[in-house]
Amino acid sequence: MDLQILGSGGSMTIPRPLCDCAVCSKARKKGGKYKRNNASFFIKDKNILIDCGEDIADSLNRNNISKVDNLFITHWHPDHTFGLRVLLESGYNFRTPGADKIIEVYIPKKVFEDLKAKFPVIDHLLNFQKTGNLHLIEDGDELEFDDLAIEAVGYNGAGSDHYAYLIKENNKRVLYAPCDTIDFNTYEKILNLDLLIHECGMFFDHKTEIKFPNLINRLRANRPAKTIFTHIEEVELRLYGESFKKAKKDYSDLKFDFAFDGMKIKI
Repeated sequence: MDLQILGSGGSMTIPRPLCDCAVCSKARKKGGKYKRNNASFFIKDKNILIDCGEDIADSLNRNNISKVDNLFITHWHPDHTFGLRVLLESGYNFRTPGADKIIEVYIPKKVFEDLKAKFPVIDHLLNFQKTGNLHLIEDGDELEFDDLAIEAVGYNGAGSDHYAYLIKENNKRVLYAPCDTIDFNTYEKILNLDLLIHECGMFFDHKTEIKFPNLINRLRANRPAKTIFTHIEEVELRLYGESFKKAKKDYSDLKFDFAFDGMKIKI
């Protein structure tokens, strides 16, 4: 598998607009690995994109990606879906008018219900511009793309409003679970992973987000061959940036790393 993390940031991109903290100032000055767009993931040899936040155009352009054939959505939140207009409208011909290009869009049923309520323009994109072909999926559904398969994994089984995706090819298994995994109740059933790409979690107490030490306990229980932490928030780096370095020393029995935008992965 030829994989790439296009965006490794959280709900707020880095640099955060209008912020002059040290983290955001460095990101503006140096760019590169210091700049983090909303979380998104690309399977290069199949042109499959997972999630498209508000800055998806920049993520695709800076990584020289010129083709997306299939799009999977994990949940409705803006930093994972509100780039749908830019992405799907890129295939619309305003002169004709009509669709020059259609992207196959895979969205879990409950996620699509939430998305329609929060982002009603999706109806215009799918049913007027017709630049996306919608496929409603559910927990356990497996989509095949030649020798590669993607299985939808609901955090709470069927009817979940948050999903991960299990990617399988040539006996290799990669799980992409970028956000809100505190409620990922089926996680313990997913074993023998060659790679886990998982949200970073929080280094401070937060009622609705998983804490980093609890995440470490998950890794010790499941023992993926390797883990990459993504969805890294600006506030985490600003307040607890040194904790990232310390974590690798404190948990040296586990093989993990922290994602950056453009990170290339071969499995």
